[in-house]
Amino acid sequence: MAAEDFPYRWVWRWRTVGPPSRKVPWFGDGVDRHSRFCRVLVRGGMNSALVEFDDGYRVVTSRAGLRRRDP
Repeated sequence: MAAEDFPYRWVWRWRTVGPPSRKVPWFGDGVDRHSRFCRVLVRGGMNSALVEFDDGYRVVTSRAGLRRRDP
């Protein structure tokens, strides 16, 4: 896979759930994907997108968690 295939980087790490407040990985599968490379497959309404990570995991999430990959 080339760098052009995954032009974005995921930046969100934790989210807080509770009460009681506790931090968990952003996605429900329990894997911390912070700084993992990804690509947007489909853009949706309300700033959402179908995102595919470099390990093949797909999820619908907010585009606010995406940043352009550094050159």
